Amino acid sequence: MINLTQLKLFRDIARELSFIKVAQQNHISQPAVSVHIQKLEHELGKKLLIRTPHNIQLTPEGVIILADVKKILYLCDNLKIRSNYQQETMEGNIRIAAIHSFGMYEIGDFLSSFMKVYPKIHIHLEFRRSDEIYSLLLTERIDIGVVAYPEKRARIETQSLGQDELVLIVDKNHRFWGKKSIKLEQINDEPFVAFEEGIPTREAIDQILSQKNINVDIRMTNDNIYTLKKVVAAGIGVSIVPTSAVDEEVLDGLLCKVKIRDINLYRPLSLLKLKKNTLSPPTEVFVKQLLKFNTTN
Repeated sequence: MINLTQLKLFRDIARELSFIKVAQQNHISQPAVSVHIQKLEHELGKKLLIRTPHNIQLTPEGVIILADVKKILYLCDNLKIRSNYQQETMEGNIRIAAIHSFGMYEIGDFLSSFMKVYPKIHIHLEFRRSDEIYSLLLTERIDIGVVAYPEKRARIETQSLGQDELVLIVDKNHRFWGKKSIKLEQINDEPFVAFEEGIPTREAIDQILSQKNINVDIRMTNDNIYTLKKVVAAGIGVSIVPTSAVDEEVLDGLLCKVKIRDINLYRPLSLLKLKKNTLSPPTEVFVKQLLKFNTTN
């Protein structure tokens, strides 16, 4: 007889293409995963997976059945979630990926309040590059993503999370320390710490500098905002970053943020979801609350 455990493991294997990862995620042994899949294949009378020592692929029948399996699991999850919702005990899992320069700096207070109201909703938040977030979403390894400068993708729907102001940051020994604002031309030839190439925020900053014929001396690049701030604080160079990402360091006297007054330095932020997928009730509540929080802050 087919059971939900078999269906869930099959769905997870289709996503991860790894028996080892699925066994670890579900806290069971790898042989146990294999047994469940074999029983499912026996009940259906279909071979769902092609297994080799170095590769796992879905058979054509597996691809077809996967769509129905996802629907079944979604309906079963919703039955439990909606039942609990009536009792004001909504529970479930939400998988989120956000760019490094968003995350806790932007929504730390929101996450804290949300988790107090919904203590049985488990949130898995990870920080990734934008290109990785699109890939994770398209392979359904996350439910929603948060990026800056969103790209148009046929299968992905975007919702605005407003704008994020970018500011110049300098260390305590820099000549701009204590200044409220400067003109962009004043950083010409300045030692500079940049986001890595390929990151949308880096591309946008490069474009602005190029349009204004401003050259900077890039001394170091990094995709992690935390590392970037540390490097600036060490006096390696100045940088342009989201203002909310440096509030703590400014309060501690490690960095000074300076507005660039002669140019509009704001980056758009967006929430991403798959167009074809209906969000689970916990994720839907999370998104609605996040959008509401964003418009009031």
